[in-house]
Amino acid sequence: MTAATATNIAPATTNGALLSARNITIRFGGIVALDGVSFDIMPGKILGLIGPNGAGKTTMFNCLTRLYTPTSGDVLFEGRSILGEPSYRIAPLGITRTFQNLALFSKMSVLDNIRVGTHPRGSSNFLTDALRFPSVVREAKEFDAEVWGLIDWLGLRDVAYRMVTDLPTGTQKRVELARALAARSKLLLLDEPAAGLTHDEVGDLGILFKRIRDERGVTILLVEHHMSLVMSVSDRVVALDFGRKIAEGTPAEVQANPDVIRAYLGSGKK
Repeated sequence: MTAATATNIAPATTNGALLSARNITIRFGGIVALDGVSFDIMPGKILGLIGPNGAGKTTMFNCLTRLYTPTSGDVLFEGRSILGEPSYRIAPLGITRTFQNLALFSKMSVLDNIRVGTHPRGSSNFLTDALRFPSVVREAKEFDAEVWGLIDWLGLRDVAYRMVTDLPTGTQKRVELARALAARSKLLLLDEPAAGLTHDEVGDLGILFKRIRDERGVTILLVEHHMSLVMSVSDRVVALDFGRKIAEGTPAEVQANPDVIRAYLGSGKK
């Protein structure tokens, strides 16, 4: 990692974590969706979050992005609680989520979709845009330079002006990641990013995740059913089952954990 890249890694909490989930419990009526789950996401690392269907992975994602408020527990980002923040304030803090179903703007080009990622960082408004303040013009040029840099970094220049709906799923996934990076995300929350991809595309995606971590210093939380992808790219893995954390460690440690083996083989789910 270069010195320039290393500066992109965000400050961590006192225990070294960028984000900490602390004893998260979420109840929906009589159903306990998460039961005292804790884990840390270290800066500049990839953490895999795995578990059978219904284990609580999506519920945890929704908690981290403030779509759900936990019944008890806390979520710390860069050392402070974010539970008081509304969901629309999460992206400006530096947390960006992608969804299993692509959330691109279908009637926009690749270029314009990626440009959207810069909007939370912008200082312009309707009045400054209309009056073409010099600061707004300068900011727009700086953002465009960043966007084109990302387009080149991700190999998207040949399709920059094409509508995203005209592109294969694997390319659309890269566009979505480019948009997240355009927001200067410190933490990417990736929800089933390999869904709908071919075997070769999954391999390419894994290489890209490592590049995002190593070359851009971005931290990643990865939820994925594709176990070979999770185990090949993650620095650490957390396993959930029935809303509880049953294992945490290196990919090799988690794969060998009897509770994890039982959760997958015993449930009959992939």
